[in-house]
Amino acid sequence: MQLLFILDHWPQLSETFVVNELQALRRLGHDVRVQAAQRAAQPNPEAPADVDVHVLADDDPRRGLRDLLWLLRRRPLACARDVARRRRWSREEWVRPLRALAPAARAILERGDEHLHAHFAGAAALDAMRLAGLTARSFSVTAHAYDIFLTPRNLREKLLRADAAFTGCDYNVRHLRGVAPGANLHKVVMGVDAATFRRATPLPGGRDVLAVGRLVEKKGFDVLIDAVAQLPHVRAQIIGDGPLRAALEQRAAGCGAADRIAFCGSLAPARVRAALEAADVLAMPCVVARDGDRDSMPVVVKEAMAMELLVVGSDEVGLAECVRPPWGVLSAPGDAEGLARALRDVLALGLEERAQAGRAAREWAGAHADVDRETARMAAVLQAIGH
Repeated sequence: MQLLFILDHWPQLSETFVVNELQALRRLGHDVRVQAAQRAAQPNPEAPADVDVHVLADDDPRRGLRDLLWLLRRRPLACARDVARRRRWSREEWVRPLRALAPAARAILERGDEHLHAHFAGAAALDAMRLAGLTARSFSVTAHAYDIFLTPRNLREKLLRADAAFTGCDYNVRHLRGVAPGANLHKVVMGVDAATFRRATPLPGGRDVLAVGRLVEKKGFDVLIDAVAQLPHVRAQIIGDGPLRAALEQRAAGCGAADRIAFCGSLAPARVRAALEAADVLAMPCVVARDGDRDSMPVVVKEAMAMELLVVGSDEVGLAECVRPPWGVLSAPGDAEGLARALRDVLALGLEERAQAGRAAREWAGAHADVDRETARMAAVLQAIGH
C-alpha cells in the first residue's frame, strides 16, 4: 500500500511508537509518507531520515491559494461538503482553513496515496477525515489517551466515519465502544522491537527504581516520590519533562528524598534504553487526573518487560493487562504506602528470582506486544478496506 501518516508533529521524541510503527510498515513492504502539521520541538534523533515528509506549517500561503483553486476545479462538491461541515466541527475544536489543507489534498491526489492514517484522534484525525472526503480516500485513526479521555473533540464522528479505528488496550476498547457503537474498532497494541530492547548485561540486582514519562498529573510521579521517601535505601531516576517538574522537585526535597531521586529531563531513546539496562524495577504509578486525563498502556512498560525488568504500577487504566505476576505488582492508584510496599517486596527478591520473572516478562512482551506482529495485524485490516 501507499500510506500517508497524518500527525500533529514529526518526529516527536515522546511518540517513539509512531516511528516504530512506520518502520514496521516499511519492513512489511508498504510505502509510507508523512504529513505533519508542525515540526517537532523535541525531535526523535532515531526517526528515519529518508521518509518523505510534508509539513503544513512550512507551506507558502500563496501555494495554499493556488492549490485551493486547483482543488475547487477538480473536487467542487467535496470542497462544498467540507465547508458545510466546518460549523459543526468548530463547535468542539479548531478547524484548519481549507486553503491550508489544499496543498496536502493536492499531494495525495498527485502522488497516489491510497490510505490515510492519523495517530491521535485530535487535530490530526480531523485533518485525515477531511482529506479523505476531499480526495475520496479511505482513512483510519489510532486513538491513544488524552484524545480519548481529556479532549474527545468530535470523537464519535471521527470513529464512525473512519474506515477503521485502532487503540492499544482493552481498557480503551471498552470505552470507545460506548462512545461510538458500530465503529470498526480494533485493538492493536503499541508494540516494541524485541531486538532493540534486549538485555546486553545481567540484571544488576540493586535497589534502583526507574520511571519514564511526561511530568504531568496522570503519571502519578508524586505518589512515587512519597513511596521512595518511605524506603531509605532505594534510589530513583525519573526521565521526562513537563509542567510539574518544579513541583515534583520541591516535593522530593520536602520529604527528605532529594538526594535519592534524580530528575533527568527528556532523553533520547538510546539513553532511555541504557537507563532500563541499569535499573532494577520500572515504576508506573498511573492515576486518573482531576481533569479526567489518563494513560492507556504506556509503551515504556512493554519496553521494560522486553528488557526483563520487574514492573510495579497502579491498578489503573490498561496496566493490569500487561503488569502481571510474576514480573509485575500492582497497587491501588494514588496509594503511596501501597506502592512503597510493592517496591519493597519486589526489591527483596533474590537475583535468580528477579531473572526468572524477567524472562517471563520478555516472553509475554514477545507474544503480545511485538511491534512487527501488531503492525501486521493493523496492515491486514487496512488492506481489507481496499478490497
